[in-house]
Amino acid sequence: MNLVFLKKSRKKPTVGDVFVFQLIFEPEQYRFGMVVSTTAIFSSFTNVILVYIYDHLGSSKTDFPDFESKNLLIPPGGINALGWSRGFFETVMHLDLDKHSEYKFPQHHFRGVARRSVYYDEFNNEIANPIEPIGDRGLSNYKVIEDAVCRKLGYPLAKD
Repeated sequence: MNLVFLKKSRKKPTVGDVFVFQLIFEPEQYRFGMVVSTTAIFSSFTNVILVYIYDHLGSSKTDFPDFESKNLLIPPGGINALGWSRGFFETVMHLDLDKHSEYKFPQHHFRGVARRSVYYDEFNNEIANPIEPIGDRGLSNYKVIEDAVCRKLGYPLAKD
C-alpha cells in the first residue's frame, strides 16, 4: 500500500467535499481531491462519486490548491466511498459548488471500458465529440486512484 492511513469516516461524501490523502513517498505532505458529483452514472452503476485529483502537493491539510485553475493530476474519475470508510481519504473542507461553479468543468466525458472508441458523459449518454480531460468510465476505488497517481508521478506501484 502506497497510501498512508489518515482517519476513517462513515460520513458519506457530498458534493463540494475537499479531501486529502498521503503517499508514503511524500511524508508530511498532502495531495488533494474534491467530490464534484454523487449522482454520476457509469454503465449500470448509479450514484457514483465523481472526483477531481489535483496536481498540487500541500505542506498541510489546509495548503489548498487553486481550485479555479482546475489543474488536475489525473482525469476525473468515478469511485466508491471505500477511500473514506477505510481511512485513506480524509475530508478537510466543504465548498459550495453552486456558488463556485468555476471550480468545476462544465462537462465530464469518459472513455468506454469495453469499447475504447465510444465516449460517454457522466449520466451515461453517448457523446460524439468528447472534451478533455477524458477519464475512464469504469467504477474505481481508492486503490485505482493510488495506482493512477503513482503512475503519473513515477512512483513504484504497490504490490498489494
